[in-house]
Amino acid sequence: MSRKHLQPLEILHQMEQDVLSADTSLPEEIIVAEQWVGLSYRVGKLQFVSSMDQISEVVPSAPFAVVPRSQSWLRGIANVRGQLLTVVDLQDFLGMEPVTVDQYSRLIVINNALLSCCLLVSRLQGLRHFDPVGDSCDTGDLGDQLAGFVTGALGREKEKWLVFDTDRLVDKRGFLNAAA
Repeated sequence: MSRKHLQPLEILHQMEQDVLSADTSLPEEIIVAEQWVGLSYRVGKLQFVSSMDQISEVVPSAPFAVVPRSQSWLRGIANVRGQLLTVVDLQDFLGMEPVTVDQYSRLIVINNALLSCCLLVSRLQGLRHFDPVGDSCDTGDLGDQLAGFVTGALGREKEKWLVFDTDRLVDKRGFLNAAA
């Protein structure tokens, strides 16, 4: 039957029949779970991960000037790309042994509107990608010192990273009072 002599509805019906007889299906929509990306680092024997939106940059440990009459965890002031930043020893602040500055220690510059500072950590472990639902695990017993800063835990196989919230750290009253 020639299409030239068919009415518009007949043409549409013929096109529908052609598509159905071809037996091809429409492409399926694949839903990819959104990943949570964080920077992982070591604090003592613990593995932490912080959201990338809470971190401005990471730099090798820079020389810093000691601030007299300050808490032991306030290691000093460092010049990071022309900006003076407070250097906080995160291990010492959390009640652990202070970080021994070496070639592996890093300064994590936190992204916070209220305070310009950086956290001194012993080891940087790099970026980690997690499925927020599938990789979620139990934090275990954190103790009083960590409970206010850890918002959860993410794990794969035998490794577990505690999600450390730098905004909560800055909001803590004792953190802003660094005088000895």
